[in-house]
Amino acid sequence: MQIQIKNALILLLAFVAVIAILAIMTDSFDSLQEADPALFSIAALFFIASIVVWLLGWSTLIKGRTTSLWQTTAVGFGCVFASLTPVQVGADALRSVKLKEHGKVRYSESISASMIVKGLKFLFIALIASISFITLFLNPVLELWVKAALFSGFAVVILATALFLLPLNKGFGIKIASLFKSLSRFVKRAERVSEYFQKYSAYLQNVSRLKLLFVLFLAFLSLALEFASFFFCFLAAGASIPLVSILALFSVLEILERTPFLPKGIGVVEAVGFIFLSTPAFTSMQLTTGQIGTVIILFDVARLVVPTVASLVVYNLVPKMLK
Repeated sequence: MQIQIKNALILLLAFVAVIAILAIMTDSFDSLQEADPALFSIAALFFIASIVVWLLGWSTLIKGRTTSLWQTTAVGFGCVFASLTPVQVGADALRSVKLKEHGKVRYSESISASMIVKGLKFLFIALIASISFITLFLNPVLELWVKAALFSGFAVVILATALFLLPLNKGFGIKIASLFKSLSRFVKRAERVSEYFQKYSAYLQNVSRLKLLFVLFLAFLSLALEFASFFFCFLAAGASIPLVSILALFSVLEILERTPFLPKGIGVVEAVGFIFLSTPAFTSMQLTTGQIGTVIILFDVARLVVPTVASLVVYNLVPKMLK
């Protein structure tokens, strides 16, 4: 597991360098010093809470575990640092490995639980972002690379939502498994994916609708807490824009975070965020470059730096928690 920690630390340092460059380019050092530390602390806590709530949904779905709900959640949180990978797949894999070690839970069950909660959260993201996506994608003013990033991120969200939730219907689950089975003639690994979707569909049939509704609520609450974190970053920076604009930008950034091949959308999230906040027609007011840089930096720290550091701390404490 030392490789994952090393990679996470390298990416975290690279990300801190990106933040420093952004602060220099936007000349936001003065604005950062004027930012309200109490409001930023609330923003960071909201983001941590959003992760914990998501993990509670995941933990609720874990079957046959030998650890308690809080221990399973602790294992999950300790693996959050591995989310510094494209589409955040590293955290899911590491959670499965650690839970197998500590809780004797099969990999397929852990991954299946992750897929359900991700799918439900992606469903809310897709619903919120669809209007913003269509409006922005048809906007002739936006650069082509911005539209390409939006399209790829939105495609990932829609595809993931479909793959993760359609197997709730057994018939769809069988069809998806058959699709990957047919692809195995060209890609050998597709056969393993086909086998997994057969197990995943069967797993979903054993999840009670009441439990599914509870996890649906937790997925929505997790997304709402993320938005609260984003909103408090604006308050901390003293940048006041209409709530509807903040919600629209949030939905766009949620899509861009899922842009393939970019860990947590690093780079494109900051660039697109700056473009939108620099547009008076979008913000309904003229923000200073320093304010814009401060909002983006504060949210980056809240969504990446704080959770990663906290996760690494918990990761080292998990063995003691499970004794």
